[in-house]
Amino acid sequence: MKLMNQKNKKFVKVFTVLFTIAVVTSLTAVTAFAAGGSSEAAYQSTIEFFITWIRRIGMMVAFVGAIMFALAIKNNDAEQKQAGLITMIAGFIVAALCAASSMFDLFS
Repeated sequence: MKLMNQKNKKFVKVFTVLFTIAVVTSLTAVTAFAAGGSSEAAYQSTIEFFITWIRRIGMMVAFVGAIMFALAIKNNDAEQKQAGLITMIAGFIVAALCAASSMFDLFS
């Protein structure tokens, strides 16, 4: 009885792994087409979407850095002040690069 139980458990594990592989493979093999436009328009739309969200994330990082800096001023901790300023500046740099994306000529 114990041997049969181990065989059933092994079968269930193997079946689960094979089923998961089959499902993942079937989901990743989907062909996507741009809706009613050229591939260049789809490319531009996708790049603009990512630029918008990366700029927003950069501003959030800058905000977190500003909060870190403000809390470090309150506690008079020099290391935390430096970490807060570096985080805030890094966020502003990411946001500025996204705002100046036209300078990089991505759509030609």
